Amino acid sequence: MSRASLAALLLLLLGACSRTAAPADTAPAGQAAPIALTSQTIALPDETTMLPASAEILTTNCTACHSPEMLLTQPKLDAKTWTAEVAKMRSVYKAAIDPKDDPKLVAALLTLPNQK
Repeated sequence: MSRASLAALLLLLLGACSRTAAPADTAPAGQAAPIALTSQTIALPDETTMLPASAEILTTNCTACHSPEMLLTQPKLDAKTWTAEVAKMRSVYKAAIDPKDDPKLVAALLTLPNQK
Protein backbone atom coordinates (compact mmCIF):
# COMPACT_ATOMS: atom_id res chain seq x y z
CA MET A 1 0.00 0.00 0.00
CA SER A 2 1.40 3.40 -0.92
CA ARG A 3 2.10 6.11 1.64
CA ALA A 4 -0.62 8.30 0.17
CA SER A 5 -3.20 5.52 0.44
CA LEU A 6 -2.13 4.75 3.99
CA ALA A 7 -2.37 8.43 4.96
CA ALA A 8 -5.84 8.71 3.39
CA LEU A 9 -7.02 5.60 5.22
CA LEU A 10 -5.64 6.93 8.52
CA LEU A 11 -7.41 10.29 8.05
CA LEU A 12 -10.64 8.51 7.19
CA LEU A 13 -10.43 6.36 10.33
CA LEU A 14 -9.57 9.32 12.56
CA GLY A 15 -12.43 11.31 11.08
CA ALA A 16 -14.87 8.51 11.82
CA CYS A 17 -13.73 8.36 15.44
CA SER A 18 -14.28 12.01 16.28
CA ARG A 19 -17.76 13.13 17.18
CA THR A 20 -19.46 15.82 19.18
CA ALA A 21 -20.72 14.69 22.55
CA ALA A 22 -24.45 15.00 23.13
CA PRO A 23 -25.52 16.54 26.49
CA ALA A 24 -26.39 13.11 27.91
CA ASP A 25 -22.90 11.89 27.04
CA THR A 26 -21.10 14.58 29.02
CA ALA A 27 -19.63 13.37 32.27
CA PRO A 28 -16.31 13.90 33.97
CA ALA A 29 -13.57 11.65 32.69
CA GLY A 30 -13.80 8.16 34.18
CA GLN A 31 -17.38 8.61 35.38
CA ALA A 32 -20.61 7.38 33.85
CA ALA A 33 -23.21 9.86 32.70
CA PRO A 34 -25.83 10.48 35.42
CA ILE A 35 -29.21 8.78 35.22
CA ALA A 36 -32.48 9.81 36.78
CA LEU A 37 -34.58 7.29 38.67
CA THR A 38 -38.21 7.93 39.44
CA SER A 39 -40.62 6.06 41.67
CA GLN A 40 -43.58 4.40 40.03
CA THR A 41 -46.71 2.95 41.56
CA ILE A 42 -48.94 0.20 40.30
CA ALA A 43 -52.38 -0.80 41.44
CA LEU A 44 -52.73 -4.52 42.05
CA PRO A 45 -56.17 -6.10 42.07
CA ASP A 46 -57.65 -7.01 45.42
CA GLU A 47 -57.33 -10.65 46.41
CA THR A 48 -60.92 -11.85 46.55
CA THR A 49 -60.39 -15.61 46.68
CA MET A 50 -59.98 -17.04 50.15
CA LEU A 51 -58.96 -20.47 51.32
CA PRO A 52 -61.34 -22.23 53.72
CA ALA A 53 -60.68 -21.60 57.41
CA SER A 54 -59.85 -25.29 57.78
CA ALA A 55 -56.88 -24.79 55.43
CA GLU A 56 -54.82 -22.61 57.78
CA ILE A 57 -51.79 -24.88 57.28
CA LEU A 58 -51.94 -24.08 53.55
CA THR A 59 -52.10 -20.36 54.28
CA THR A 60 -49.08 -20.70 56.55
CA ASN A 61 -46.97 -22.89 54.25
CA CYS A 62 -48.11 -22.21 50.70
CA THR A 63 -49.43 -18.69 50.18
CA ALA A 64 -46.05 -17.00 50.45
CA CYS A 65 -45.53 -18.21 46.87
CA HIS A 66 -48.97 -19.39 45.68
CA SER A 67 -52.19 -17.39 45.58
CA PRO A 68 -55.33 -18.93 47.06
CA GLU A 69 -56.81 -18.83 43.57
CA MET A 70 -53.91 -20.89 42.25
CA LEU A 71 -54.37 -23.48 45.02
CA LEU A 72 -58.10 -23.66 44.35
CA THR A 73 -57.71 -24.24 40.61
CA GLN A 74 -55.31 -27.17 40.71
CA PRO A 75 -56.40 -30.37 38.99
CA LYS A 76 -57.69 -33.16 41.19
CA LEU A 77 -54.71 -35.15 42.48
CA ASP A 78 -54.44 -38.17 44.75
CA ALA A 79 -52.57 -38.23 48.07
CA LYS A 80 -49.47 -39.82 46.57
CA THR A 81 -49.17 -37.08 43.92
CA TRP A 82 -49.77 -34.28 46.45
CA THR A 83 -47.10 -35.81 48.71
CA ALA A 84 -44.65 -35.71 45.79
CA GLU A 85 -45.63 -32.10 45.04
CA VAL A 86 -45.02 -31.01 48.64
CA ALA A 87 -41.65 -32.79 48.64
CA LYS A 88 -40.78 -31.07 45.34
CA MET A 89 -41.61 -27.64 46.79
CA ARG A 90 -39.21 -28.32 49.64
CA SER A 91 -36.34 -29.91 47.69
CA VAL A 92 -36.43 -28.10 44.35
CA TYR A 93 -37.84 -24.70 45.30
CA LYS A 94 -36.41 -24.62 48.86
CA ALA A 95 -39.80 -24.02 50.50
CA ALA A 96 -39.49 -23.83 54.27
CA ILE A 97 -41.87 -26.72 54.89
CA ASP A 98 -41.21 -28.94 57.88
CA PRO A 99 -41.33 -32.58 56.70
CA LYS A 100 -43.45 -33.49 59.75
CA ASP A 101 -46.18 -31.21 58.31
CA ASP A 102 -46.41 -33.16 55.04
CA PRO A 103 -49.34 -35.37 56.11
CA LYS A 104 -51.29 -32.33 57.37
CA LEU A 105 -50.57 -30.40 54.17
CA VAL A 106 -51.64 -33.28 51.96
CA ALA A 107 -54.82 -33.78 54.01
CA ALA A 108 -55.64 -30.06 53.70
CA LEU A 109 -54.98 -30.07 49.98
CA LEU A 110 -57.28 -33.06 49.53
CA THR A 111 -60.11 -31.25 51.34
CA LEU A 112 -60.08 -28.21 49.04
CA PRO A 113 -63.27 -27.85 46.98
CA ASN A 114 -61.44 -28.45 43.67
CA GLN A 115 -60.19 -31.83 44.95
CA LYS A 116 -63.59 -33.35 45.64
